[in-house]
Amino acid sequence: MSESTDRGTNDKRRWLLIAASLLLSFIAMAFLLERTGAFGRPPRHLRERWEAGQFDLSDDERRQLRGISVEFDSSFERYADRPIEQTKLAGSRVIAPTGPVKRREQLAVFEQEPARKVAVTSETFRQFYQAYANQAHPVFITSDSILNAFHRILEDSIVKLEFRQIERLQRLLPTLEERLAGADPSADSDMIRSARRRARIVVGVARQLIDPGYDPESEIRMIVRAETRRVESGMGRSMPDWLGEPRPAFLAIDYSRFTPEGLHARSDVLRRHYRAVRWLQTIPFFVGDDEQLIAMGLIAEAAKGTDWVSFVQTYRDFFGGADDFDLQTVHAMESDFDDSPDSIRVMRSLLLKRHREETPSRINDQVALVDSVSDPESLSLRVLSAFRTPEAILFQQAAESARSLDSVGLLLCAALGSTLAAEPLAESNVLGSIDQTDRFDGLHGDNSVYGDYLRCLATLLKPTDAAPEFMSTRDWRLKSCQTVLGGWVQMRHTFALQAKQNALILSETSHVGAGFVEPNPEFFRRLGRLASRIETLLDALGAFDINYHHLHFRLNEFARCFKLMDALEQEGIGIDEFQGQLTREDREFVFDVLYNLGASNPLLWLGADRLDDSTSRRALAAIVQVSDCIERGELPSDPAARGAILMGESSSNRVRWLRLAEICERLQDLADRQLEDQTLTAEDQQFITNYGEKLAGLLNYEAYSAASPLDDAMRCVSVLTDAEGNHVHIAVSRPQAVYVLYPHQGQELLCRGAVFPYYEFADKKVVDDTSWKGRIDRATPARPGWLEPLFVDD
Repeated sequence: MSESTDRGTNDKRRWLLIAASLLLSFIAMAFLLERTGAFGRPPRHLRERWEAGQFDLSDDERRQLRGISVEFDSSFERYADRPIEQTKLAGSRVIAPTGPVKRREQLAVFEQEPARKVAVTSETFRQFYQAYANQAHPVFITSDSILNAFHRILEDSIVKLEFRQIERLQRLLPTLEERLAGADPSADSDMIRSARRRARIVVGVARQLIDPGYDPESEIRMIVRAETRRVESGMGRSMPDWLGEPRPAFLAIDYSRFTPEGLHARSDVLRRHYRAVRWLQTIPFFVGDDEQLIAMGLIAEAAKGTDWVSFVQTYRDFFGGADDFDLQTVHAMESDFDDSPDSIRVMRSLLLKRHREETPSRINDQVALVDSVSDPESLSLRVLSAFRTPEAILFQQAAESARSLDSVGLLLCAALGSTLAAEPLAESNVLGSIDQTDRFDGLHGDNSVYGDYLRCLATLLKPTDAAPEFMSTRDWRLKSCQTVLGGWVQMRHTFALQAKQNALILSETSHVGAGFVEPNPEFFRRLGRLASRIETLLDALGAFDINYHHLHFRLNEFARCFKLMDALEQEGIGIDEFQGQLTREDREFVFDVLYNLGASNPLLWLGADRLDDSTSRRALAAIVQVSDCIERGELPSDPAARGAILMGESSSNRVRWLRLAEICERLQDLADRQLEDQTLTAEDQQFITNYGEKLAGLLNYEAYSAASPLDDAMRCVSVLTDAEGNHVHIAVSRPQAVYVLYPHQGQELLCRGAVFPYYEFADKKVVDDTSWKGRIDRATPARPGWLEPLFVDD
């Protein structure tokens, strides 16, 4: 009986397992069919096809397009002879959201905690200006919102400046390589020959990275190509044979450091530039090694008479100074160089003397033993030095004293003056081990743009005496720390390549007006002055001039866009069928591509108001014909074509900087008058009411494009690498709603604004913006524990 029962039980279990297996197989098959489009719209993998170059125009296609007659809209002729600036920004129309605004009784946290006046909810926005679009409630204009506009303008300006840097480097590297290779090898001693080979490899790899078409000479070809592959892979640590034996100050190259980050992840051209520059910043030439010192001397000699100085000094005013000795250091010594023992001895002596006087390289970025970094024997030069930032020095000091950093964000906020951030750090004695003078003078005594920016952020951590009482609460102080860190993330995102990285509620019975401004006038004053300073600096650097290299790149992107649209037309998917025929991922990618056309949309050149097969073909022809002129370094002779180009280019970053400075000045004035309890005028109320549209204009959302903003506000960048090879990242996600109970005429009014949520995490790989967005979309990442009290579940 027992056997029969067991057999029956086993049979039942077996059939259950078979049924479960069949069910899982059915689910797997259904998932596969869904992915392949059997149950709906098949994915067309447009992003992957774009990145693989499937929408690039071939030479034959370009020849055919040159033969098509194109007539530009004559209305553009009035722009043909105007300077490349416009007097005002294009207007934006922010479509108000249809969802209801929260009321005080819906936010239970304010009822449960009567002392609480600030709460960040889970409500999110694609862009900041959306939080200010619905005027059915008072708004609260946060410092986060204007900081975001500042950074978007800064990043767009630096992108254009980087294309100028790309042009320069593409000219410089062939010159250096040719001069290094041009000497008569038979006249070289063995030492010079070895040094010249090392120098040519370093320069050759940089040239291969920025120019895939470069063919190195046979002597160095295999090494250059192998090294290029390792750099482009962005994976692993190793010491290549050509660099010699590992030493305590340089155990290996960390190839993950070459993964493009920040704005350089936008395009292949920028990614190649990032890797080439990072390579030149990474490879050390040790002063104590004769061969390496000679190699650096040879590169320095090859750079004489070029515009290397202009290339290197472009970002000089943005940062406090270079962190490593480099070519500029060698040139400044003004010492004749050859391979004689006396010459080498003199050069080494001068470098060691300068090392004792200046103490360079306060930030370690190599895979090295801890105790070796400060050893004079570890002194090295780089072809190109990255810039030191005050917080990177701070992190280095903390790492050397505490051997671990619980939070780089906490440390920065504490150094900028936040007593709240200092509390958890005091428990681990991180602050006690850092010299007070270095800690504060390094952050506040820097007169660079970066130093000005940190001082501007520091004002957020010290509210004025006349500020409302809620600004002294712990919740507001947490919000201020988060704002500081959100701004810092965006700044480091823009300068990921240049900055050296460390290794290691409203009552319905009364009308109260449009809302309020975060009452910190000193912050708005400093940000406005900083905007004016950057505008002047960028103007001197030529960042607002026509950059033919950048313009040619944009025209090629336009051509790819219209080739993509043409390909979809051929597949039977017109622009009106996107919603029904494309997957969400494909549809979002197409909209992103179309948005990037902006005011330069070639359809506007033709006076066309609709995209179809005919206009797409004519737009491609116009792009190719204009591109031919730009490639020759000239504008089209046709006044309408020239005006179309100038009008598109004049969505000028300069105008955005000037407008930002004006808005900051207005916000400062409003904040001052709020603190003095002055009544705001109707004009003031209108400014606050229209703040969302002004913000959208600063972000380059023109006309009605603001109704459908891009989901691209997230930023992620690595700031240091720990001893285990983990990359410590700082990041922000989509803007989130912040609700503030603002005191007004004896009552507390619920106001809504937006803030940037700050994150901090470590990963074995470098995580870029796209990967970070994917993580956010899959699940909400864990926030730093010390910021958690600021957030509420709604």
